[in-house]
Amino acid sequence: MLKKLEYICAVGSIALIGADRIDLLAGYGPFRLTPFLFLALLAVLIRLPALGLRGSVRVPTSAPVRRQIPYLAALALFLILAFASTLFGVNPERGLVSLFDLVLVAGLGYCLSLRILADSAPEKLIVRSVTLALIVWLIFCIGGCIAWSHGVMRLQEEAASSIESVFAPTASFVFAPRLSGYCLDSNRAGFILVMYLVLLDRFAAKTRYTRFLRFAIGFFILLTVSRSAMLCWFAYYVFSAAFWRRLATPRAAFRVAAVAMVCLLVGLAYRTEIAGLLELWQVSDIVSDRLSGEQGTSGGDHIQLIRRGLETWSSSSHTVVAGIGFAGAPRFLSDFFGDNKYGNFHSLYVSLLAELGLPAFLLFMILLGYPLIGRKGAASCIAAIAAFNIALQSYMEPIFWLALALAWSFERTGRKLRMSPSDGTATL
Repeated sequence: MLKKLEYICAVGSIALIGADRIDLLAGYGPFRLTPFLFLALLAVLIRLPALGLRGSVRVPTSAPVRRQIPYLAALALFLILAFASTLFGVNPERGLVSLFDLVLVAGLGYCLSLRILADSAPEKLIVRSVTLALIVWLIFCIGGCIAWSHGVMRLQEEAASSIESVFAPTASFVFAPRLSGYCLDSNRAGFILVMYLVLLDRFAAKTRYTRFLRFAIGFFILLTVSRSAMLCWFAYYVFSAAFWRRLATPRAAFRVAAVAMVCLLVGLAYRTEIAGLLELWQVSDIVSDRLSGEQGTSGGDHIQLIRRGLETWSSSSHTVVAGIGFAGAPRFLSDFFGDNKYGNFHSLYVSLLAELGLPAFLLFMILLGYPLIGRKGAASCIAAIAAFNIALQSYMEPIFWLALALAWSFERTGRKLRMSPSDGTATL
């Protein structure tokens, strides 16, 4: 009974890993109790007594888990540096609370990676979790369209006050809502969807059903209308060896050439109508706002925030070494975000430099970058994470730490399997 309940919690925690639209405290608590926090903690609390009842409390020693040991050491050292920086930062009270949140999501993400690696059938666990996630995602997208049709919008920070506000979109693009499923932010939604692709490609075989799941994930990514999500998705496939092998086949090359030819012919035949539609939708103004570096535009604001972060980091020898403390950015960005406690420099790398200093930044880059050269097949996952965090930051997402922990569990580069003479098992 406990085993089944723990399995259900594991599936639910993966499926609802970013569902911040759902607050189990209904807005009456000091924080949002998301389904992930509840289910993941419950799974961990059930797992430990279950191991004790079987008389097996020892830590698993499979090869993938052993390969995560350096990751744990580097993560622990990074968190110690973050704690020291926050303790002497500009806002230690707020910083320590945020740092506790980081430790919680990083720890649960790692525990969830252990649960996946220890499962006797990880493929079923992942496929069931992603299936449930996409079903819930579809329900929220439909609800978002209905709320949009009734003129209901919602701010990301505000608590839901009605059923409509639970599903209401938080942003729009031209004349349509940006649908982000069970996430409040469409950028986060796109990142989570790409990480679901990572899980499928890592554990699930290529079948018709998993191909359908990948197609559905791609469709939902497009609905987010997020530049960072598109960049993350693009980086994932560009750094995937399987993608280039598939693209190099004559059939794939012919299909790409055929699609390009059809698009070119349609563009030439209906160029007047297409130009009229673009002018009607003011697409050129939207694109220029996104890509411009001028102050007041979306691109310009991002550049200004990144510049402010670098200036904050280099303002003194103390900030260069120890930063301003975790979650200290709102103190320096009140002109951008007002009293919003979630204000940040809109780049993971700049935020790490400004808030935690150079040593913590370098250690984090080892955490993120080592699987690129030291783990076989992890390049696409790490590239997707790195690309997404150029203009945003996702280190408060549990799926960030889940994917990173799994990337460290990949087979070592240049190592070959050898057979153990005692029991015939494969080891590294």
